[in-house]
Amino acid sequence: MPAFTLAHLQAIARTVIGDREIVLAPEMEAADVPGWDSLNHTLISVEIEAETGAAVDAALLADCPTFGDLVAMVNARLPG
Repeated sequence: MPAFTLAHLQAIARTVIGDREIVLAPEMEAADVPGWDSLNHTLISVEIEAETGAAVDAALLADCPTFGDLVAMVNARLPG
């Protein structure tokens, strides 16, 4: 599996939240994104796991202070 990137996360967030204008940066956190609430946080974690095969859940994502940290955590958990 190729590396999980911020662009992948951004695409998932745009789809789940339903806002094609979302732009993520590595230093941002979920609270910076309108519509990134607890339900969408869970749905985003499910989509990340489905897309990558990485064993992640909403609690693991919540432990990541920034999107850069989140991407690094997903990459560390990729299978293979």
